Amino acid sequence: MAKLTAKQRDCLDLAILGKSPREIARILDISRSAVDQRLLGARRLLGASTREETALIYAKASGRNDLGLGDSAEDDPDITTRAKDRRSELSSPSDFEEVPIAHDAEAEGSQIRKDFGGDWGRAQRIAIIVILAVGILAIVLIGLSVSQSLSRLFAG
Repeated sequence: MAKLTAKQRDCLDLAILGKSPREIARILDISRSAVDQRLLGARRLLGASTREETALIYAKASGRNDLGLGDSAEDDPDITTRAKDRRSELSSPSDFEEVPIAHDAEAEGSQIRKDFGGDWGRAQRIAIIVILAVGILAIVLIGLSVSQSLSRLFAG
């Protein structure tokens, strides 16, 4: 628990309430990717395999079992007030904490696939089409060359 940053705790406090990353981002006035990054870092630190498991582990460890997932944010308005107060206290970029986050290639690849609209994104499809077109062109040119060679052989 002590390893979690204050920012990760703020996100987890709202996750305990059943808020989605989009809702957490709106409430804390940060980007969705910042929320995802904080929750992913917390998940790794707590050794959880899912977002829900992370929230449950955090809830038990912080003694907030009484809230339960899915409660309303109005049940604990201190969460958003505390997070917004902390944000307003930051006066310069040097005040921000740097938290090293291990690289998770699997999660990143998953996000890239989502960004490109599935397993085969537009750029990948275009690259495949270009490669196929070049291959077909090469086969046609080789066929024409063989055809010319054979016609010279039989004609001459």
